[in-house]
Amino acid sequence: MNPWHEKIALQQKNPLKIIVSTVEDGFPTHWHQEIEIVYVLHGEMQIGINQSLYSLSPGDLLFIGSCELHHYVPNPLGCNKIILQLGKSFFDAYSDLIFGHRFVSPFLSASSDSVAGNGIYGGKAHLHGFMERTILAIYEEWSERKPGHELVIKARMNDLAAAIIRHLPMEAYSHQEKIKRLEQLERLDKVLKYIEADYGNEITLQSAADVSGFSVTYFSRFFKEATGSNFVDYVNTYRTNVAMELLSEHEESVTEIAFRAGFGSIETFNRVFKKVTGSTPSAYRNKK
Repeated sequence: MNPWHEKIALQQKNPLKIIVSTVEDGFPTHWHQEIEIVYVLHGEMQIGINQSLYSLSPGDLLFIGSCELHHYVPNPLGCNKIILQLGKSFFDAYSDLIFGHRFVSPFLSASSDSVAGNGIYGGKAHLHGFMERTILAIYEEWSERKPGHELVIKARMNDLAAAIIRHLPMEAYSHQEKIKRLEQLERLDKVLKYIEADYGNEITLQSAADVSGFSVTYFSRFFKEATGSNFVDYVNTYRTNVAMELLSEHEESVTEIAFRAGFGSIETFNRVFKKVTGSTPSAYRNKK
């Protein structure tokens, strides 16, 4: 589990990664260079981008910009979705129009289709409909893998990229914002690596503040601003993700897993696990 800077393995000749998943165990706050597009097929899910939390239902689309801090909220009921990750080289000469920018309105709801518009992209309804059809065409080619499917996927991805460039409002980060974001990511990287390495031991606000180089008071504000979550909630969510993985893959007792994941008592573990996942640890294990 790597919760900080996710390094996505994209092939040089194909800077596109397609992920199709029906489970949603959640994923802690992280970032990567690639932009990410999430389309929900069935079920529901929540994704946090910086300090905003988006609730997605079937047909909804969410666009996550390069180096945007984001996290996936666990859903024990699962969620069938398509995730597309596009590297900078995919956009070629147009990459500067995407990278170093933020999406002004990253969420496109399926309900947009009930809104009137003019022309092929004239309004959110047409834009959403076009992108939905394009992503489903990519999914079909990816699933069936007929001869030449790579060519069709590349063509449809070019259509999607052009629609993003032309019709999804973006704004550039100022020079000062870029410097601030770089410093923020560097300091946050140290803290998240610390949590990842020491989650099984005692982690305090003071120890994390020491790692970041900030005072406790400033660190609390900094962490909330950077991740959209307070520090204690983040650590509890991370430990819960560890416990979910252990419950799925190991035969140890729930109590043993609770302590391995860093919880100080089984009572705290049960309470936090239920809060994060909506399920008890035993019920979660039985579903796997």
